[in-house]
Amino acid sequence: MGAGKTPHEKALSLLAVLLPLPLKLWVYRRLFRWRIGTGVSIGFSYLDCGSVTLGDDVRIGHFNLIKGIKTLSIGTGTYLANCNHLFGASYPEWASELTIGENVNFMSRHFVDVGGTVEIGDRAVIGGRETHVWSHTRTFVNGQPKLAATSVHIGADVYVGARAMLISCSVPAGAVVGGGSVVTKIFPPEECRLLIAGNPASIRKRYDSSDLDAT
Repeated sequence: MGAGKTPHEKALSLLAVLLPLPLKLWVYRRLFRWRIGTGVSIGFSYLDCGSVTLGDDVRIGHFNLIKGIKTLSIGTGTYLANCNHLFGASYPEWASELTIGENVNFMSRHFVDVGGTVEIGDRAVIGGRETHVWSHTRTFVNGQPKLAATSVHIGADVYVGARAMLISCSVPAGAVVGGGSVVTKIFPPEECRLLIAGNPASIRKRYDSSDLDAT
């Protein structure tokens, strides 16, 4: 079942929200042909996507709105809490691909624009609330404004504080993104962990092994 669903298919997606879990999973597996592992739990959340893969023990809470994403993959043991909005793109040429790794904690009331490609690494934490992730931008072609898909990469073991904004950027593994920060560029990986904070965000601290041992 592709991203461009018929009205009948969209109605079935809406009906699935209200179904008890065993019947909901049956609909997703048998009718939508989604790949769903064992021990998966999905609350009162609306999922309207193309290709979906959910690993074992994935938990999706209540009142999440996940729609228009062409390819959604969530790894084993990941928890997606409540009231999150994850939206794909209406442009057919855009990738609209969201990959969330294993054992990620994605807390409540966040927004993710999945126009381009968004990757969240294993064991990352999207903490607090009201963080925005944007994977498209405005550019110019022959002097004319045009929207273009981009990518956002959040590495393994990253912690993102509340009300951060990540726009077409890359955050290396193990980094901490301070609350309220606006991240707009690619930060290459380093041999130490980083504190990335501010508007626009920059490297505010490099943690050596003694700093980490003390925490």
